[in-house]
Amino acid sequence: MRVSVPAAIGVAALLTLSVGVAVVAGEWDKERYADLEVSQEVAHVPGEETKIITVAPLKKRYTPHLLIAGTKPLPEGVAVRVRRLKGVKVAEVVDGARTQVAGRQVGLLGVDPSTFRNLAPKESAKLDGLWRNVAGGDVVISFTGPALGTVVKAGASGLGASARIGAVAPIGVPGVQAIVSREQAQRLGLATGNAMVVSAPGADLKGLRTRLRKVLPKDVKVTVLPQQRSGTVQVANTARSPLSGTAGCTIHMQAVRNELDALFGPFPVIGCMRPGDPQDHGIGNATDYMLSAGGRMPTDAWMAVGDRVSNYAITNWQRLGVKYVIWRQHIWNPSVCQCWRVMGDRGSLTQNHFDHVHISVH
Repeated sequence: MRVSVPAAIGVAALLTLSVGVAVVAGEWDKERYADLEVSQEVAHVPGEETKIITVAPLKKRYTPHLLIAGTKPLPEGVAVRVRRLKGVKVAEVVDGARTQVAGRQVGLLGVDPSTFRNLAPKESAKLDGLWRNVAGGDVVISFTGPALGTVVKAGASGLGASARIGAVAPIGVPGVQAIVSREQAQRLGLATGNAMVVSAPGADLKGLRTRLRKVLPKDVKVTVLPQQRSGTVQVANTARSPLSGTAGCTIHMQAVRNELDALFGPFPVIGCMRPGDPQDHGIGNATDYMLSAGGRMPTDAWMAVGDRVSNYAITNWQRLGVKYVIWRQHIWNPSVCQCWRVMGDRGSLTQNHFDHVHISVH
């Protein structure tokens, strides 16, 4: 039996989740870093850890019927017990919150794009590019306003996190206006595994809700969802740069990387975290925007891209929190002077930063 209820019910379930406040970008404190010395930064040479963004193909589509939501992670084993209940075909564990995206409070879910697409409306589910964007760190929104491909503030108050608008599309879960990958959800401050989307076609939803309450914690809400709505879909450019060293890359660095990737990418590869590095790569506060592979000199066209990337970082250094930029054997470090200074010869195109632009942030 299908139970028809207002879409506001879905919102009510998400209101039980953690709430983030609008993030306001702070000014960079120049005095704090007045004595900063230039590090002997070396290049991040991408290796086998390079991540090419892929998603699983669409399988059988299911309609979401119930939203389970709590403020804490669901206990271990709950998902298995839910899936065993009669009538349940899919029980997808997600991360949920009422939080900030592009200046407005929305219901946001962190999802596995390879499996959650099977619960999305058909217009969204069939588009590989949309789900690759989610896997790459983008946010998909169901409301209008922010332009496709732009980077907006998102997530819990105080984190200073952001995400690129990867698509405007129907989400398919009433009360939810945005989705990101589960990896990105953690960076945005969402609780882990505190919600579940259930599909139970043909089931008595009132009876199923009663049975669900017997296997769920008492403070968890179970909401019957209204009919899934369709809508138009717009997807941003899906050509994203391969990423190297994504684990441990700081939220701040990710935001800068996403902005530069959206404006100037795709690059052959962008490298970030390198465990054991004594400088900024070792703490996830640096990225290398590679312009060629194998230590070869980039083409004139790619050198021009490097010029644009470095100029953009310098022009916006205070807003982006840039620590320094290295490019073409020169360094621009505002703690020393707002000017390019030549660096010593380190013996190769890569170590002299002719095949990539290095950007560090505070």
